[in-house]
Amino acid sequence: MSKLIDKYNSPDSLIIVSLYPKKGEIYSVETSGVASYTKNVVKNIDKKSVIFANYINKKQEVYEEDHSLILRCFKTNHPFMWINLLINIFKFNKIKKILVQFDFAIYGNVLTSSLILLFLGILRLFGYQSSIVIHHVITDINKLSGHVGLGNARTDKTKAILFNIFFRCFYLILGFVANQIIVLEETLKYKLKSIAPYSNVTAISHGVDTNLSSPLKSLARKRLGIKKNEKIVLFFGFINWFKGADFFVDVFNKKNNILDKKTRCIIAGGISPTLKNKGYYQKYFAKVISSISTSPKIEITGCVPQRKIGYYFAAADVVVFPYRHFMTASGVLSLVFSYKKPFIVSNELSEMFNAFDLQNALQLSGLEQKDYIFKLNKQSLLVKLKKVLDNGVKKKMIRMAEIVREKRSYKNTALLYEQAIFNPNSYRLKDKLLFSYNKLYER
Repeated sequence: MSKLIDKYNSPDSLIIVSLYPKKGEIYSVETSGVASYTKNVVKNIDKKSVIFANYINKKQEVYEEDHSLILRCFKTNHPFMWINLLINIFKFNKIKKILVQFDFAIYGNVLTSSLILLFLGILRLFGYQSSIVIHHVITDINKLSGHVGLGNARTDKTKAILFNIFFRCFYLILGFVANQIIVLEETLKYKLKSIAPYSNVTAISHGVDTNLSSPLKSLARKRLGIKKNEKIVLFFGFINWFKGADFFVDVFNKKNNILDKKTRCIIAGGISPTLKNKGYYQKYFAKVISSISTSPKIEITGCVPQRKIGYYFAAADVVVFPYRHFMTASGVLSLVFSYKKPFIVSNELSEMFNAFDLQNALQLSGLEQKDYIFKLNKQSLLVKLKKVLDNGVKKKMIRMAEIVREKRSYKNTALLYEQAIFNPNSYRLKDKLLFSYNKLYER
């Protein structure tokens, strides 16, 4: 171990705290999207990295991968994980730059998650410079009521008020203990600044994996047992409320044909690993499964292994995003750009398309909002879906995906991280980016 510490213990190295996929994988089954996101950044960043990651199968591991040292040294949902992390971080006394990946579910319950504030405060006290990537920005818990198990009872309304106070306090304190907060869309930056106006917030848009290539549609359908003449509508990802999995099922439960073509709706995902132990979520998941079981046209795959992800995207005619609320950049949408697939999104998710680079891609491809955005009701979704399946805007959508895929590649994302963490003074000018993705790509 001492030799590995000597190899990576350098002022030019970076410490990263995050969930992390299995060795040799990026999109591990039943692992948070934060894990795959982190690994994509690590693979493309031009720095040696020391990654402090979660146990897998309750085992500690130490190994090298992609010019990085991975130390699986903490158990999630355990308040003392932060002490264990500090002990290990202090062994690398020459590394002062730390990047922490965070959302409120990945490390455990509210107590465990909240202790990150103390963790970051101690790091700052000892001279470390920490940047924290927050994958969710929550401004009003009422908009996520079904996701957190809140109803209309008076006690639930009281809980909602307390939750909102908690989140505001959390973000305010976070702005003091972290040197820099990073969010994954420009719109999320504005949401956060409305709560914590004095925080140092940077927006680095969610990356796109350009190493993913789509197999032939005919081959993918053959492997998955899908007929050539079927229309495939895809919902990809974990089953949860804010992403609208239940709404998707309700819309297509009894829909046999679209545009006179046999239609099959596939939910390529399974139970959420971060919510599966919560009673309200178990009831929600059981209800969704029960609805699927009554429909001959909807199927659920369970969590999709990495080797099969490309097949589902290649086989699909369109990917649907019936989100109820926009609080996080969509990792699945980045996969849509990777595989260059047609898509439609709810009005609630459409906020993220206000980003400059996405607006530019829309303009260059000739796409308009009316082509891909639907109101969160059955009629609006089906009208928009038929328009896409009728081939009216497919080519434009593919063109847009090609542009975004190029501009938001993880190669560019990693460069933005390097500049934000290691050279922040040249990266900023009055809290604005010094360059766009377009200029970055041209360099």
